[in-house]
This record gives sequence, C-alpha cells and structure tokens, in this order.
Amino acid sequence: MVSLRALLVNAIVGLIILVVANAIGLGVEISLITLLICAILGVPGAILVILLALLDIAFAASIAPLFLG
Repeated sequence: MVSLRALLVNAIVGLIILVVANAIGLGVEISLITLLICAILGVPGAILVILLALLDIAFAASIAPLFLG
C-alpha cells in the first residue's frame, strides 16, 4: 500500500511542475481544474495537463486580442 507521505510528495511535485511549465512559457492555464488534476494525480497529472495544453486540446492559456482601433 502506498503511504500518505508518498502521495503528498507526488502531489506537491506535480503542482511545482505545473507552475514551472507556466513560468517557462508553455502556455498552460492554471485554474482550479488543472490544480486539482495535478494535486490528485501528481506528476502524471502535470504531464497530462502540459501535453493537452501543447496539443491545444485543453488547458491552453488564451490571450485576449488587443484592438488598437
């Protein structure tokens, strides 16, 4: 059986990976859903969120168009 400490470390590392991916410009939207996925699934969840964002399937950060008119 997996210990609670291992699950907690996995969740924290997953959240750190998500924040670092956003900081280096991979375009991952940090929202409640992405935070929950990373907190529950840990590192595999972070990798899943990043891949879905890179493939423009889900969780991609959107930039509002700037109109200078």
